[in-house]
Amino acid sequence: MDQQSPVLAIIVDEADRDFYNQLASSLGYGFANIIAGSPYQASQVIASHNYSPKFIVIDIGSRGQDVLPELDSLAEHCDVDARVVVVGETNDIGLYRALIDKGVLEYLPKPVEIDALRNTLAKSASDSGGQENPIISFIGASAGDGSSTMALNTAYSLSVKQNKPTVLVDLDYQFGMVAKNLDLATQYGIKEIFDHPDRGIDATLVERMAVAYNKNLDVIAAPSTLQLLPTVKPETIRGLLQALQQQYSYVVLDLPHFWSNWVSTALTSSHHVVLTAQLWLKSVTHSSRLLNEWGRLGIKREGVTVVINRSGSKFKEAVNARDFERVTGYNIGHYISNDIKTVVKAENQGVTIMEIGRSSLANQLEQLADAVAANVDSPKSGPVFKSPANVQIPNQNLKRLS
Repeated sequence: MDQQSPVLAIIVDEADRDFYNQLASSLGYGFANIIAGSPYQASQVIASHNYSPKFIVIDIGSRGQDVLPELDSLAEHCDVDARVVVVGETNDIGLYRALIDKGVLEYLPKPVEIDALRNTLAKSASDSGGQENPIISFIGASAGDGSSTMALNTAYSLSVKQNKPTVLVDLDYQFGMVAKNLDLATQYGIKEIFDHPDRGIDATLVERMAVAYNKNLDVIAAPSTLQLLPTVKPETIRGLLQALQQQYSYVVLDLPHFWSNWVSTALTSSHHVVLTAQLWLKSVTHSSRLLNEWGRLGIKREGVTVVINRSGSKFKEAVNARDFERVTGYNIGHYISNDIKTVVKAENQGVTIMEIGRSSLANQLEQLADAVAANVDSPKSGPVFKSPANVQIPNQNLKRLS
């Protein structure tokens, strides 16, 4: 165990290694430490390497309650705050209750999918099991595709039409322009946690970072001067999102166009992701790469909306819509007109496109916001575990552990 990952998987089948490395990626880490063997054998390895994983998945295969003493042995060598999920082939309510009594977060009968494991492991310890306030992420397929415009106007529309507290977080640490586009003066913003990742994130810090745009819309801005990008841990992003969910009905993230562990964490923590692209070769190529990776990380297809920006632009589009859908395997959800004049007018006045007045562009952006709201506000499914007679894991066409 030359390198130590916060994610540990104890497996019975060597063929499952790729699955658990994908799980680690979906949690924002490059790889998982994987031990093939029993929980007792894993406890010996952990003890000999002075290893303290944060997330532990234990595959017990076909074993039942005979595994419980081995879990006690494992617990002696793990931190008390380690988050543990057990998967197995036995579908027995007695085993489930015994595992929960041991402090296991959840027992998931196989086959189990990456998103079920990730969501259980990453769930806030303070979560009472009620419906979470939704996180909506926006990211561009390539730089300049207009994702920030989609995020800004969606957040504004949610705050006005849904009349609920909404926060827009500009996570483009180096080149974010949300605050400038809204003519907002900000002293703090996202720099407070990116530069000081070990500080606790609570309501007081959120209030310090956020600046109000209207009655229901707050903005957490990127730095106003160019900064070197600090190292950001996945835990920092999860802590920020959990704090924001406690204070806002909608959390809207404007993500930068680059790939990192913390960007992956933000996306896999989201209830809905909007990918903004254009009908040209670079954009469709990057769209395909991103969408393939999201599927590998367990992001469900129904949780993704693809938006084509600057539709009908005067320059000849190199890729038509049919080709875009064929290459990416995703349907285009919305087309946004190429109305540069309205966009520039809104930026010059420091307002949203909706506030400029009624236009085709404003209507399209409002329709996008309405569709996103309808998706994230729909009733969520209940707990994964059900009574033994009714346990069903839906086929979501994702890579699974079987």
